[in-house]
Amino acid sequence: MARFGAMTDMARTPQEVKEELAKNMPIASADMPKPMVPTYPYGLCISLDEETMDKLGIDGDLPEVGEMIHFCAMARVTSASMNEREGADGTKETCCRVELQITHLGLENEDEESRNWYGDTMNAEKDEAA
Repeated sequence: MARFGAMTDMARTPQEVKEELAKNMPIASADMPKPMVPTYPYGLCISLDEETMDKLGIDGDLPEVGEMIHFCAMARVTSASMNEREGADGTKETCCRVELQITHLGLENEDEESRNWYGDTMNAEKDEAA
């Protein structure tokens, strides 16, 4: 069985923030509010609605904002593409994109492992199979 690689911090680096600001706000004035760049790129946020939380066994008190949640997901590749773009200066750049549809999800509270707000569906499934 394959093992997961090391966790990678997906937050933008200070250099990436600087480049994003330069790309989207090439002209700035002292009158303008300081522009904000999200810490994490678009698409790295998922939202769990009430129906999804019910399926995951999340009931009772919700986790506190700021708590760390460990989750493991299986996803189906729904799109894979590669294309070439030409920049304004004539340089060509190859761009790759993979889209994933999460199909299976499991959660674990990393801040308080003894607090079981997320249910224990893995062990419940094992008990039912026995």
